[in-house]
Amino acid sequence: MARRSLQLKEKELATAVTVLFLLGVLLGFLCLKLITVIAGGEKVQVDEEYLKRIAEVVPGFDLYLYTVWTKLKNMFLYFLLALTWLNLPYTAFLLLRQGFLLGYLLTCLLPQYQIKGLWIVFSYYFPQFLVAVPLWSFCFMIAWHAWKEQNSLEYDADRVLSLHKFKLLHLSGKRFLWIMAACFAESALEVWIGTFFLQKAMEVM
Repeated sequence: MARRSLQLKEKELATAVTVLFLLGVLLGFLCLKLITVIAGGEKVQVDEEYLKRIAEVVPGFDLYLYTVWTKLKNMFLYFLLALTWLNLPYTAFLLLRQGFLLGYLLTCLLPQYQIKGLWIVFSYYFPQFLVAVPLWSFCFMIAWHAWKEQNSLEYDADRVLSLHKFKLLHLSGKRFLWIMAACFAESALEVWIGTFFLQKAMEVM
């Protein structure tokens, strides 16, 4: 019975994550359409020179370390906020923001470049998403269970952060190392593999 209850909770989380992400994609689409209406029906054109400058970036170890540091910092911030009342609001914000960026980018590129625009987005994001999707799904699950446990326990509301709350995340040494390794792998896929495929996509254009 307990196992079935856990499966239902995880299914509930997966549904909420999917809905929020798709809502963000829709908001990105609507935002660009609204900008087009405000601009008097004039289509928003993609700056090709900007895309070329992105494609001309030479991947290096310094850029890789910076990317790793950014991802680790974002992960630390997420788990820190997961122990406060901002747990679910911040998770919803991350999903809406990522969906919004993807929706806005696709709506901006597809009318101008058609299938090539889809290839540009896919070529850069797909490699890193191979690690980012399972990584963040795992983190969302940890924060979700921490929120469930926190609501089922009595605690001092004045102590927003306390040591006993960190135990709610169940971040064992093995999990911590796995998350760090995933951040290093995602950064490598973004800096080298994603950039490589993006450059190939730009050559096709």
